[in-house]
Amino acid sequence: MARQSRKFNPRVRTKRPIGLIDDDDQSPSTPHPMPKQLDSRWFLPNPLGARLHQKSGIGVAIPEGIILEPLEVLFCHWNRHIPVTRQWVNDMINLDSDFIAKSVMFDVARSGGEIVIPITNLPQNNFSDGTFAVKWPRNKSHFSTKPISQIRWFWSFDDVDWDVLNKWVASVEESGCIAEVFVIDDEMDITMYRISYDDLSGNQKTWKQLTKSEISYIEESLSHRTNSTSGVFLSEVNDWPLPSFGVEHLSGINLRNEEIDWVESHLSGNNLDKSLFDKLANAGCILRPGFKYGCKWRVYDDEVGKTHAPWLLQPLNDAPSSWEGICLSVRLAEGVHKKWVCAIPLGNDWKFMNIKRWLPGRN
Repeated sequence: MARQSRKFNPRVRTKRPIGLIDDDDQSPSTPHPMPKQLDSRWFLPNPLGARLHQKSGIGVAIPEGIILEPLEVLFCHWNRHIPVTRQWVNDMINLDSDFIAKSVMFDVARSGGEIVIPITNLPQNNFSDGTFAVKWPRNKSHFSTKPISQIRWFWSFDDVDWDVLNKWVASVEESGCIAEVFVIDDEMDITMYRISYDDLSGNQKTWKQLTKSEISYIEESLSHRTNSTSGVFLSEVNDWPLPSFGVEHLSGINLRNEEIDWVESHLSGNNLDKSLFDKLANAGCILRPGFKYGCKWRVYDDEVGKTHAPWLLQPLNDAPSSWEGICLSVRLAEGVHKKWVCAIPLGNDWKFMNIKRWLPGRN
C-alpha cells in the first residue's frame, strides 16, 4: 500500500549544539569570558553579569557580578554567547544525570520571552514543595511583581502520584500562581501542561426540583420496567420528568444501570450522597458513557442535542498511572475540542482537575 502524500514538512528539531556560532549581527565584538566555578555555582563578572541579571533574570547578584546555576550557564551558551566546553558539559552530567533534561526545559520555558527563574536563585523560597522554577510574563518585572506560575517537571515515563500532584496544584493555586507541569521524553522533547480545577455544573433539572407528582410518575413508570443487559427499558412513558436521565429508543426510555441505581436510591431515601454520579447529577449535569473517548463519562452542561460535552471525565481510580497515559488522554480530549478532567475525592466532596496543553508565549 502506497504512503499518503505528505503536504507539510515536519518541524525542524532543535539540536542545541555545544560551541559558539559566529554571527556578525549577534556575536559580541569582544568575546565573553568563560564562567568560573564558585562553590557549586558559576561566576560571570560585571557589566555582563549585571546586564544578564537585570534584563533576563539570570543568576544571583553579588558585588562583582552574578553566580549562575549550571542550567543557566548552558542557556546563556545557547542564547547569550557565553562560552563553555564539551568537557564542562560532561562534568555537569556526571554531577547531575538530569542536567540535560533540566537545561532543555529551562531553554524551552524561556523560548516565549517569559522570565523563568530556578527557585534556588530566590532568597525567600516560600514556594510549593516540588516546584522547580517560577515564571514572570514578558511585560512584567521580576524585581517588583510576583510570579504568575510555578513550574514542576517530570519524565514521560514517571508514574503519577495523584495525591502529591493534587496537593501541589492546590498549594500553587492558594499562592495565587498558575500550576504548570513540563514533561520531557527520551527524545528531549517537551510537552507543557497547565493544571487547574474546573467547576462542573449544568442547567438540567435535578431531583430536588421535581414535583411530588413527577416523582410519583417516575415511581409508577419503574413499576412497569423491563430489565435489559445494560439497565432497564421503560416502554409506557410520556413526558419523562428527568430528561437528563435515559436515552429515548424504541418509543421508550432506556436507563443505564448507574442511572436506575441513582433514581431508586432517591425513591427509597437512601441517597448516594458521596458518589461521584450523585455529585454531578445534583449539579445539573448530564452524564453519558465515554467509551469512544477512552474515559468514564462525557459530561454535558446543557441538553445533548443542543451542545457538545465540554468535559471528558475519568475518576481517580481509573486515571492514568503515568504521564504517557495522561498525554494520550489530554491529547484525545483536546483533539475533539473538550477538556479532560480527573475527578479526585476530597472528604465528602470532589475536585475536578483539568490538565491542558499549552505553549510558551501564550497565556
